[in-house]
Amino acid sequence: MHTEQEPVVNAWYTNLSGDLFKVKAALYGNNGLSSIVITYLDGRREIITRQDWYCLRLMKHTNNLENTVDSDDIQPLSN
Repeated sequence: MHTEQEPVVNAWYTNLSGDLFKVKAALYGNNGLSSIVITYLDGRREIITRQDWYCLRLMKHTNNLENTVDSDDIQPLSN
C-alpha cells in the first residue's frame, strides 16, 4: 500500500515504477524541510523538492531481519 511517507535519512523507499532509492539527506530552510537528496541503486543522485516528495506514491522498503538466518546456524542435511 502506498501512503504519504516522511523522508527518513538512510531509509530505503520504492516508487510506483519499482525503483529502489535511499534518502541520503534532508535539507532544511527557514520554513522547515525544503528538499531531499536521494540516491538510486545505480548511483544516480537526485535532489527533489519537498512538494515533489509528497506527490510521490512511495512504500518504505524494509528488511525483515526476524526471518534472516545466521550462517553459523545452518546445519548440513544428514541422509
